[in-house]
Amino acid sequence: MATCLEWGVERHQECSQTADQGYNSCTQTRDDGYRDCCTWWPCSWACKAWVWVSNIVCVAWTWVSNVVCVAWTWITTAVCLVWDVITTIVNAILVTIESIIGWILSAIAFVIELILSIPYLGTILKFIWNFITTVIVVAASGFDFILGAIGIRPEKLLRVCTVILRDERGGVVASNEVTRSLLQMACDIYKRDCNVRVIPSKPFKYSSGFAGAEQVNDDWIIIDGSNSDADILDVPCISANSSLGTPASTFQFKSALLCFFGAWRRVTGYGSPVTCFIIRSLPDALGCQVTFTDYATVQGTLTLPHPSPRTLAHEVGHACMLGHQCVDNDNANMMATQAECDPDSSTPPDRINPRIDNMQTLIIRASKHVTYF
Repeated sequence: MATCLEWGVERHQECSQTADQGYNSCTQTRDDGYRDCCTWWPCSWACKAWVWVSNIVCVAWTWVSNVVCVAWTWITTAVCLVWDVITTIVNAILVTIESIIGWILSAIAFVIELILSIPYLGTILKFIWNFITTVIVVAASGFDFILGAIGIRPEKLLRVCTVILRDERGGVVASNEVTRSLLQMACDIYKRDCNVRVIPSKPFKYSSGFAGAEQVNDDWIIIDGSNSDADILDVPCISANSSLGTPASTFQFKSALLCFFGAWRRVTGYGSPVTCFIIRSLPDALGCQVTFTDYATVQGTLTLPHPSPRTLAHEVGHACMLGHQCVDNDNANMMATQAECDPDSSTPPDRINPRIDNMQTLIIRASKHVTYF
């Protein structure tokens, strides 16, 4: 589902395939019916008449269903295309305005974020505020959720700010090459399956709903200018201290400082950027995202391949309200984890070509991180 038009073409093909299957089924049922009819009159006459009428009804229903399917596909595609035109034009204007005055708004929001960076007290307040903004945005996304459920899914935007930390001696914990690969997979998956464009949280970042997924370059990546210690370089995912204490407050502060431009969105909750920290290790995972925070942590490496190229996309999925997908041992799903979903399986989750299913797409598009503007 890279674009509205591509989705329309794919859906049209699905309508045609469904129609062909319907016609074939009608023919098979008709042939079976004639063959199974009794041989003595008037039983055979009545049976054949019934089979003949049933076949006409079956063919007519298949034809009508196909016409409705095709018509609805192109109606929804047209609405989607029109909305993409509108959002592309409006976004060009709003991006220009935000790129000028966003610095002032972010300066005001930065003060608030400093307060929310206080260990325990600040992080608890941040959790509460993020919960409130999430509820508000999700409630406001109800109509858009319904449109998405019936196939109208114009492009939306998801902003990320990616930060590579330095270790105690000043060395980076991951290379730009590895980080670009993590980001590129996220860009490709979200655009293909959700029609959500992942973009860097930067000024003058224009986009078009008619283009393919963004191509990641080094401009997407921020390298922290200060050294970090083990408290945030090797932070466990499941820990009260890492969720509420010094690590959490440090990540909040670095997010406010290094991803300054998006501060006003983080505070208001509208289109809040997800800050992706590339850290040295997580003792209990390859990535982590604490509920109702605007940041995620991902284990970095200096050389390719990364142990799990989908990790960043997976953690951003958590930020967008997705849980682990453990239905029917679906290892191809982006949110599948072998440890929690299928610990006894010899088949690990698909790390190269993961996908997002239909319901997950609707949830992601309703997230406060994913907006039209």
